[in-house]
Amino acid sequence: MEIGNGTGRLGLLELVHGVLFSPAATFRAVGGAPPLKEAAFIFFLLTLGNSLAGSFLLRSNFAGIPGANVTEVTRVVTGLLPAFVLIAIVFAAAKWFLYSALFHFLAGLLGGRGNPRGTLVVCALAGLPGIFLVPVELALDILKVAAVPAAALGGLVGLGVLVWEVILLVIGLREVHRFTTGSAVITVLLPLAVLVCLFVIFVIGIVVSAGALLPSFSLG
Repeated sequence: MEIGNGTGRLGLLELVHGVLFSPAATFRAVGGAPPLKEAAFIFFLLTLGNSLAGSFLLRSNFAGIPGANVTEVTRVVTGLLPAFVLIAIVFAAAKWFLYSALFHFLAGLLGGRGNPRGTLVVCALAGLPGIFLVPVELALDILKVAAVPAAALGGLVGLGVLVWEVILLVIGLREVHRFTTGSAVITVLLPLAVLVCLFVIFVIGIVVSAGALLPSFSLG
């Protein structure tokens, strides 16, 4: 499938559509001249949209608490909205650069031949499925869905989006770094595996420590 507008660069809408529905061809097309400005614009626009939708859903959940003053809840959430959005954007930017650096380092170890700019673009555009979280969160807010069902539905949609994003990361890194799918999978999943192992070790440490303390409590 041909991707491009004849000028060697993809338009913004073409980039979005291509990543969502023709990721391999799109990432292959942007590999030579990664559109960092466009990717950054999309990334921060998504972050802003998800932050606003999340704040509206949060307001709805708090307002649904029995005895809650809806007017006061709305006032507080609205007042905190700028700080909430700013923190979300700063955190997202830090996560974007950190993940990109880590993936680029691992890709290089596994024989990848891409450049840092390309890795940044892949990590930014791989988050595009998050666009589908915005209408879901807004719908949950408008329909006044109870907190527990809303959390369950939001979590289910979020899981699907996460899987989609991981797949896009694998495809994007494979195309930009020009190595195998297996190497791309390792690049993406290795950090996750390390985090899971550290979490398991942490939990085991807590359990062992608690077990060591229990006899002393029982003796006391």
